[in-house]
Amino acid sequence: MRDVLASPRSCVRMWVALACLAGASAAAPVPTRQVTYQLNDVWLLPDVSHPGQSARQMTGSFRWTYQDGDFENGSGQMIDLNLPWFNPALEDLNFTIETGSIEITLKGSYHDRGVDVSLHFLEPLSPNQPSTVDPTRSTFDLEYGVSHKGHAISGTADPDLSFALLLEGTCPTDVRFTLSHATPNGKVALLYAFSEGAFVLPTGLPCSGTVLGLDNTLALGFMLTANANGGATLNISVPGPACGLISLQALDLSSCDTTNVVLLQ
Repeated sequence: MRDVLASPRSCVRMWVALACLAGASAAAPVPTRQVTYQLNDVWLLPDVSHPGQSARQMTGSFRWTYQDGDFENGSGQMIDLNLPWFNPALEDLNFTIETGSIEITLKGSYHDRGVDVSLHFLEPLSPNQPSTVDPTRSTFDLEYGVSHKGHAISGTADPDLSFALLLEGTCPTDVRFTLSHATPNGKVALLYAFSEGAFVLPTGLPCSGTVLGLDNTLALGFMLTANANGGATLNISVPGPACGLISLQALDLSSCDTTNVVLLQ
């Protein structure tokens, strides 16, 4: 693994070297965290309008964004959603996502169309534990010519606990890299390259044999130490020439897991 780059990209090499010094002494703001949840095994039974009819599945995912140490006061955003009987586009729906519930309604008023879904959780959302749908309080009314009303009889909102790298901010200014679900208190290498690829770490390096999502221009940018929760944050200032040129990926040196690849932009 190289720690220098070819001369045509010397401005980027200089950024990496100086950012190590600048980032170490800068006062870091409170990190922003994100957790992505998947709705699993959520089944809607139309026991009010159509007793005896079979349940149909509702699927989807949403993201919860919060300041470190203040999970409860975060905000939610729906990423995707599939409803039975009537499935409007996301932009045609209103979403209210809280730690204890998800409310979904249709924008506007229509004679024979409607969406009113209310999912309540027995346990509030957590960054590392699933939340169970409350079958007593969770109700729905989906209408597309015919109204289907009933209860959500099962399901969970499951947080994604995979090792992940999040980039916040926009080049060419201050950006923040946030790692989640690394090995607690473990070392993490933040790697960069000029293109995505499938470079295999050679014998003699930590995690040899690991296939990365970067190509053979790979270099080591930063070494980070995860906290007791498996998280780490790096705040740096990025010059314009580096924007849109560098792809980054993190490598957990304890488990040899890798994150998603992000483009610096």
